Amino acid sequence: MVKYREILRLHAMGVSIRNIAFSCRCSTATVRAVTGRAKAAGIEWPLPEEMGDRAIREVIYPPKSKADPDKAPIDHDHVDAEMSRPGVTMMLLWSEYCESAVSQGRSPYMYSAFCERHRKWAMSRKTAMRIAHKPAEQMQVDYVGDTMEVVDMDTGEVLKVYVFAACLPFSGKLYAKGSYDMREESWVDAHVSAFSFFGGTTPILVPDNLKQGVVKHTVDELVINEQYRRMAEYYGCAVVPGRPRRPRDKAAVEMGSGS
Repeated sequence: MVKYREILRLHAMGVSIRNIAFSCRCSTATVRAVTGRAKAAGIEWPLPEEMGDRAIREVIYPPKSKADPDKAPIDHDHVDAEMSRPGVTMMLLWSEYCESAVSQGRSPYMYSAFCERHRKWAMSRKTAMRIAHKPAEQMQVDYVGDTMEVVDMDTGEVLKVYVFAACLPFSGKLYAKGSYDMREESWVDAHVSAFSFFGGTTPILVPDNLKQGVVKHTVDELVINEQYRRMAEYYGCAVVPGRPRRPRDKAAVEMGSGS
């Protein structure tokens, strides 16, 4: 099989077409075809680790459509937008898709086919948006959007629980801790607990721009909450908040806390 991944890696390094062909044991025409099709498909190095030669081939040499004309088409743009909302799942979107298909007198895809088709659609369009992370370089932190509730066994009172989430984006390892408030002390204590859980600290902390961590964040000035700053200094961390209204800057914890 053609070494698609290696061809793209060497091409990104600036290796000549002739040398790539020699290294990958293929013709120069193959190298040109692969790099050209990859560029047209929006595939750029570095690629996700799980995207091997077979997956790359499926993207740059897509099979001819065998879609059943009786099946209702999937609005992939709508599915993609809805999946970014808290609490929305693929099962929920599939159920809505089925209802819409039936109302139009069309047959819906089964759930597994629905998910697989959307996965392929997303992979073919978002590969270049992947952000490369180094092991233990940063810890992304935030509060989960939805609160939880617990009942005080003595009084019967229903208490709100605010859930702090921390994620190591390279491994995807996630830590969560609940507290009865979102004060600065609880925010800092949650970080310390996360450090203990992960077995160490990271050089960079990436919080959202919530007031427990960031007092002011503009193009010209960044002011970190004093108690949070002292905690970061004690543990040898740098606080680098995500850009305002840019959830992808801390996508790992956004995805983890939303699942």
